[in-house]
Amino acid sequence: MEHVGGNFYYIKVFIALMILVNPFEGIPLFLSKTNHCTPEEKAAIAKKTSLAVFLILVLSLFFGKYILQLFGITIASFSLAGGIIIFLIAIDMVLGKSDSGEKSMPNDPVNNPSDIAIVPLAIPLLAGPGAISSVIVYGSTSTGIENDLILAVIVLMVGIAVRISLRAASKMERFLHDTGVKVLTKISGLLVAAIAVEMIFHALIQVFPSMNK
Repeated sequence: MEHVGGNFYYIKVFIALMILVNPFEGIPLFLSKTNHCTPEEKAAIAKKTSLAVFLILVLSLFFGKYILQLFGITIASFSLAGGIIIFLIAIDMVLGKSDSGEKSMPNDPVNNPSDIAIVPLAIPLLAGPGAISSVIVYGSTSTGIENDLILAVIVLMVGIAVRISLRAASKMERFLHDTGVKVLTKISGLLVAAIAVEMIFHALIQVFPSMNK
């Protein structure tokens, strides 16, 4: 087993968290739900989302294990719930009519631009069950305050990557225009749905191990 305090260990932790969070995964949803927002509103949503990702992961790092134990929630149950939420979002991305104004949603960014920043963008799409469970494991194997601080800095770097990714998405939208964003949203909705199905499937296998036979 690799020494927890080794430099290579922290590089592996950073790479693992970047893959699990995958800042690019939030771009399609961000574009589809902020197409009526001003550049200032989009910047605010990107900032709020990145801050939320950081806080969710850093709290999971230090307190996640105790919170789940307190409520008797397993990672599998958390993953299943997150997968269902993401799947419903994907359906809205593929079939929704938010651009025409025919459908009124409580978190419609036209009325409440910042509503999507925390749910569903920060959690469960970016700081999802995989990332949360991973930081809980890393936190539980920490050997002291120095390790905790280094892990917290890694989480901060991941949060910064999320903000950079979403800010870049706003610039990308200028080249895609309205039609391009709509096409990208439909295609990305299918990919997001596939991600959700994978989350649900793996969660069900954990809940019902016999399904894997």
